[in-house]
Amino acid sequence: MTGFKRSFERGFTLIELLIGLAVTAAVVGLMFAGFGVIGRTEERNQRLMDRAEHMLTVSQWLGRKFDTLRLLSRREGGGFVNFFSGNAAGAMWVAPLPERGHAGGLHVFRIGPWRHDDGRVDLSVEALPYDGSAMALDWSRALRETLLADVRTLQWHYQDGLTGNWTQQWDSTNKQYPARIRLELADARGDWPPLVFTLARAR
Repeated sequence: MTGFKRSFERGFTLIELLIGLAVTAAVVGLMFAGFGVIGRTEERNQRLMDRAEHMLTVSQWLGRKFDTLRLLSRREGGGFVNFFSGNAAGAMWVAPLPERGHAGGLHVFRIGPWRHDDGRVDLSVEALPYDGSAMALDWSRALRETLLADVRTLQWHYQDGLTGNWTQQWDSTNKQYPARIRLELADARGDWPPLVFTLARAR
């Protein structure tokens, strides 16, 4: 019995080759698009983490400064007033620098907007070494640092511990210190959560 074996050999046609190349290009394109999305997501997450870390740093620094605030008075107009005052733009008070240890000693802090010639506004803190109740506040000699660049919203509020009312003006002639301070901030990327500080430990 004789068997017959037939084999058919053929290559890819031009159309099949073009289809294969098109499918491969589409897959590669999708892969690169996916990598791009992943890269943008990681970059966005990193920016969010950096912003949250900056918020925490500013909040903790202010918290330490308000927590160690000193109840001191200064001479003004023949009498004495509290070494604390504040308005909607910022505040001034006395606290140690650094917070712990003897190095640095007490300083007068003033925090508020710092305006650039191009119109940008930063949240800036200035510090002068505390030199007693009769010291002259020469802010041209102060150390200055930027807490937050490109501020879009800056509102300070002070709570009266007796009435519970909030105000944006706290004069140094007030016989008491505010019970709490609330700071509302926004930068170029949007609003910050309100920062609230309690002055219960002021001494």
